[in-house]
Amino acid sequence: MMTRETGTISGDLDITLDPEGFGLVRYRETEDWYTIGNLDDDEPRTWKTGAELAEAITKGIGARDPAGNTIPFEC
Repeated sequence: MMTRETGTISGDLDITLDPEGFGLVRYRETEDWYTIGNLDDDEPRTWKTGAELAEAITKGIGARDPAGNTIPFEC
């Protein structure tokens, strides 16, 4: 995941939406939630449901660029 506050993070993550519909992510069993962001630092997109966000994340799992680097999930 690409987060606005800390850059890319990985590992076992929880996801949810804030009241405005922005995607939030945290390492499991931690307290801090981070907004899912993007490399361009554009305003992150919003989601209608957590299921919609989870589906988008699942679709991107394992994506790699032409050089073989893992592509973080952005929104």
